[in-house]
Amino acid sequence: MSGVSGLVSNAVTGLQAAQDALQVTGNNISNVNTPGYTREQAVQSTQPASTYGGLYLGNGTDLTTVTRSYNNYLQGQVWSSTASASGASTLDTQLQSVVNLFGGANSGLSTAVNQFFASGVAQVAANPSDVPARQALVSQAQTLAQTLSNAGQQLQDAATGVNQQIGQSVDTINTLTGQIAALNVKISSSSTAQNQPNTLLDQRDQLVTQLSAQLGVSVLQQGNQLNVYTTTGQVLVSGNQSYNLTTAPNPYDPSQAEVAYAANGAILSQGLQGGTLGGLLQFRSQVLQPAQDGLGRIADALAQSINNQQAQGLDMYGNLGSPLFQSGPVQVLANSSNSGGTTISGSIVNASALTGADYKLAYNGSNWTATNLATGQASSVSQSTSGSVTTLSFDGVQISASGAVSGNTFEVLPTRLGALDFQTVLNDPRAIAAAAPYVSSAGQTLSGSVINSNLGNLVLSAGQFATSGSSGAVLVSGVNVPTALQVTLTSGGTSGSTVGFVVTSGSGSTSGVVASGSVTLGGSGTTIEIPYGSSPLSGSYWSVNLSGTLAASGDAFSLTPGGPGNGGNAQAMAALQSARTLAGGTESLQGAYTQLVGQVASQGGQAQSALSAANAVAQQASNAWQSASGVNLDQEAARLMQYQQAYQAAATAIQIGGSLFQSLITAVQSA
Repeated sequence: MSGVSGLVSNAVTGLQAAQDALQVTGNNISNVNTPGYTREQAVQSTQPASTYGGLYLGNGTDLTTVTRSYNNYLQGQVWSSTASASGASTLDTQLQSVVNLFGGANSGLSTAVNQFFASGVAQVAANPSDVPARQALVSQAQTLAQTLSNAGQQLQDAATGVNQQIGQSVDTINTLTGQIAALNVKISSSSTAQNQPNTLLDQRDQLVTQLSAQLGVSVLQQGNQLNVYTTTGQVLVSGNQSYNLTTAPNPYDPSQAEVAYAANGAILSQGLQGGTLGGLLQFRSQVLQPAQDGLGRIADALAQSINNQQAQGLDMYGNLGSPLFQSGPVQVLANSSNSGGTTISGSIVNASALTGADYKLAYNGSNWTATNLATGQASSVSQSTSGSVTTLSFDGVQISASGAVSGNTFEVLPTRLGALDFQTVLNDPRAIAAAAPYVSSAGQTLSGSVINSNLGNLVLSAGQFATSGSSGAVLVSGVNVPTALQVTLTSGGTSGSTVGFVVTSGSGSTSGVVASGSVTLGGSGTTIEIPYGSSPLSGSYWSVNLSGTLAASGDAFSLTPGGPGNGGNAQAMAALQSARTLAGGTESLQGAYTQLVGQVASQGGQAQSALSAANAVAQQASNAWQSASGVNLDQEAARLMQYQQAYQAAATAIQIGGSLFQSLITAVQSA
């Protein structure tokens, strides 16, 4: 088209293009605060020219498409950093409850432990015959048990909360993946070779961003569709199809929720990272369960050491002490896929050897293996069989199993319930075993009194507890602690000579002989050991030493049970607070608790640092995306003026064309 009509026609296309561009710019401005909105840009092109009189005359312009200012790399960075920041935020939030629970040296648990030993045990050691002091010890024991149990319950509540939040996150993920798949369908049907449904594309990208806040994902674009995968490769969205996740019980522990693939039930928890879901799984495996195991280890060691000390001494009734505490049981959990009817149980036999780790126990038909799940290393297993029952011992734990089938596996949680089910089992203050099992005295016991008529200088030591027999010791047989005994010399002598002695359990120097031996005068003496005959101290001894340089035949020494006024065993119990009863005799109860507090505090600090770093990276990614794809109001204002001027110029050209038409019509009418 040429001439005046060409002018008007071209101006009309310019007017339309400017009007459309103004609409695109106005849409950008109105969506400046819309999350995920990508800046649009009107793309114009020249319409093909026409030939008139050998000349190529243009036919105006055309708005060919509206594009998004989109950058795949920057969008991917936003998704990745969103997952990392969300995961770090979830971990930090969950950790704070554990950090606050332990809270350092002034926490409730630390105070309860200190008061139990300082205000309870120490007072009984100082006043062993004082019943109110004993009652105060029982009260302090109950307070300590309640504090430990409450701490264990708070950790268990956190585990329950994690289960619930995992379920909520999985539901959110399934909703988002379904919406992404639906948008894939809409986008595919709405797309042409020249134009894309920009609004739908923005909505889909925003859904992927929301999905990244729940779980770390990788995204693969094929044509105009997005396929979404977990970071370990499980497909969540493929074209128009979404694949749901679900929650499933842990194969060993039904109370623990795991993330599974709904299509086949495969457990995915171990490999999932990032987002709320990844943060929850990381918190549970790296913080919560180790804290439960660590606190349980302390509870188990406390119960065993106090109970063992109780069993070494005598209560006000003259009996060996009964247990004061009871910690939670060892959990042995069978794999849900096990065959056969295995009967299996566990107990703690040596709290000092506990590692605070969980184990996988496997049976191959003849042998058992125990793998430390914290280190991945195999533990040394002692295995013995009696009848149909096989007994396994490793790292302070003893397992009894019968009816196992080759291929069976079990998860052993030695200390998980140690604090949760911690309780006192002794409420009678008179049953506190404050007295030492024996008092060593020179002389023989007559009518309840010790009469010392010895002529030599031999002494019988106060005695101490021994977990195993000493080489060369004289072992008392037929009687057990705390049977009253008498040691009587059968000959005399001076330094360098050897004299004999007998140990009797009845009246008189030779009646009821339960042991005999000799001692070399002037040497290190001779050890006499009296066995503890009942659990939990079977195989242990009360050990005394007879020594000196001058002896007379008939000299005697008495071993009498400690009475109500004796506090020897309570003193030994008070020393357990700082005694190294954990980690193979290298760590005390107080040290173990301090280490646990420090570990949790360190994890809390690391989580906060990681969150700050992740937020900074996420902000940088967002800023980079915003710079490339976001709406800049200054730029849009400049474009408004640009398109306004173009619109006005096109309108002016149309006006001029109309004026020329009118002039032409007037001239024709006048001719």
